[in-house]
Amino acid sequence: MSLVVVNAVGMVTVQDRGRPGRMHEAVPPGGALVRELHTAANRHALNEDGSPALEVLGELVVRAIADTLVGSELGARMLRAGDELVIASEPRRVAYLAIRGGVEAPLVLGGRGTQLSAGLGALVRPGDRIDSAGADELVPFDHEAFDARDVIRVLAGPDPEAFPADMLAKLTAAAYRVHSSSNRVGTRLEGPAIPRAEHVRETSRPMVIGAIEIPGDGAPIVLGPEHPTTGGYPILAVISHADLGAFFAIRPGGSVRFTRTGSNN
Repeated sequence: MSLVVVNAVGMVTVQDRGRPGRMHEAVPPGGALVRELHTAANRHALNEDGSPALEVLGELVVRAIADTLVGSELGARMLRAGDELVIASEPRRVAYLAIRGGVEAPLVLGGRGTQLSAGLGALVRPGDRIDSAGADELVPFDHEAFDARDVIRVLAGPDPEAFPADMLAKLTAAAYRVHSSSNRVGTRLEGPAIPRAEHVRETSRPMVIGAIEIPGDGAPIVLGPEHPTTGGYPILAVISHADLGAFFAIRPGGSVRFTRTGSNN
């Protein structure tokens, strides 16, 4: 099973479940931006959930070289040799294309996904050949609907002393928009600026996906899967782990609101 890339607009990469446990080596966890959609594509292709698949932030056009079973969030399709398929991220930020058996990619530091921030892998470009890694057994199909929403739960961050009183309330009281310059490293938000306390001292410490950093200009940045392993901007809040997929699925220009929760579920 093989495909050739006819066109790739935006950022198209190979993604799996990432490289957890490598932060001490300055390698962020990486992995699919929206794990739920990545899983859905793999399940439609009858793959294991974490199999390498193509992540599309933009638009991808592929042509089948041979008969190939592919999957996306929308379902499965058997491409016959010569058939073309268009995968576009709109109306969301990201879409996935899985190939039966998983995308063939080298295993590096325990993962097969592209991590441009760590110098691992490269963008998928026109003319690239996408081969299947091959699989012997069919994986039973069980698909759960993706919970798309724009109200995202957050927990209070570890740096309350870095902000004037009630800044978390200010964050949760207003709507923000996803900035077009956002990427897999960080999602920039447009909306009411969050002031920091005077004489904030920025200190380097480990970072996590979903942390909402506040730089000096007050414009929040949500760290993504390729976030720096350490950082110094104070953290106002952290997105609930259960809501990470819903947040990262919001397209550039889309609106998001935050609501405080006391649980990470």
